Amino acid sequence: MYVKDWMSPRVITVDESDSLSVAINTLKRNKIRHLPVLSDDKLVGMVTDRDIKRASPSKATSLDIWEVHYLMSKIKVKDVMVRKPYTVSDEATIEKAALLIDKHKIGSLPVLDDNDNLIGLLSIHDIFSALINITGANKAGKRVAVEVPDEPGSIQVLCDSMRKYTFKCVSILSTYNNAREGSRLVLLRFNAKDEDLDNILTELKSQYDNVTLTID
Repeated sequence: MYVKDWMSPRVITVDESDSLSVAINTLKRNKIRHLPVLSDDKLVGMVTDRDIKRASPSKATSLDIWEVHYLMSKIKVKDVMVRKPYTVSDEATIEKAALLIDKHKIGSLPVLDDNDNLIGLLSIHDIFSALINITGANKAGKRVAVEVPDEPGSIQVLCDSMRKYTFKCVSILSTYNNAREGSRLVLLRFNAKDEDLDNILTELKSQYDNVTLTID
């Protein structure tokens, strides 16, 4: 799954020469928190609601409302934006984008094409949507977690055990988190009739020590 499949292609931007007032109004009007900043149609920075709050006068200021508005109209976006923001290619995998967002603790990534043109924005909410889709969590069903040996073919052996009965696989994921040394957890989401579900669980528990079923 690629960034281009999950990004928002409609990107709202501001120019680096725009005032902070323009940026504030743009954020509020569109109910967003991140604004890519352009100069000559090229990405040069990012400004967020957090950047604007840091640059805004404190609530304890002695300035009156008109003086505050005047001050905000004089501050330029380029004075408060983050320069050289982290970006991602539209051809990058959604996993790579998620790693960047997690590593740098940011809320979104501007998406660039091969010519460094801004063509989209990938937010943390888009990552969540991709995760929900990949795991099939948006579909009712059963999820079984099985600890299997960390060796080639272990997932196939697990699936072959389940294929003895009628079931429909929705997604298969695996992780080393919370698994014992030399093992990994396989998370398999599926649908099956009650009678087949009982047989599947009996079969798995006869072969594996750690089997946990969750029903949505």
